[in-house]
Amino acid sequence: MNDVLIADARPKAIRRDIEAILFASGAPLSIEDILRALSLQDPGDRDVVDDVMRSLAEEFAPRGERGFELVRLAGGWAFRTNPLCENAVSALFELPEDASRLSPAAMETLAIVAYLQPVSRPQIAEIRGVNSDSPLHKLIEREFITEVGRSQAAGGAVLYGTTPRFEAMFGLSGLDELPDLEGFALTEPQKDELRRRLGMLSVPE
Repeated sequence: MNDVLIADARPKAIRRDIEAILFASGAPLSIEDILRALSLQDPGDRDVVDDVMRSLAEEFAPRGERGFELVRLAGGWAFRTNPLCENAVSALFELPEDASRLSPAAMETLAIVAYLQPVSRPQIAEIRGVNSDSPLHKLIEREFITEVGRSQAAGGAVLYGTTPRFEAMFGLSGLDELPDLEGFALTEPQKDELRRRLGMLSVPE
């Protein structure tokens, strides 16, 4: 009898702990992250976690009746506030609607990095037509881009790529879900140049 009670209580405890680490985490968690964090190594533990995540995803459905929603972001799972609560949250912090938005220069730079990564500072400046040091520093500070290596060309320029935080910001589960270029604050010549370079990258050697 006691064994049955223990067996029934374990999934509930796992669910409780998963809710806690998802809430406390500052980044999306994959199933593997959850298993490691909770030291779940027994056969069948992954099935238990999968069942819990399905249940939580139904309970905290996007744009549902709860204040939080559970969504897939950057290859993992994360709690975030329900967009339907935007007015309440904004009022709480008394922030203007666009307080957290990036400047047009930063959005231009971010789009170039996202689609051409890994990409160097000179390449970004060439496409934008202006020095891009300031928006690059801002994007690095906000952890939307990071150094991913160095060019093998002469000089070994630093190469930049996007981060999981970038994917989370745009609601992407991976870079294959990048939105159309029209969604970024680029001028038409910049979009044309970016498309041209993307086309060159896609040509087989």
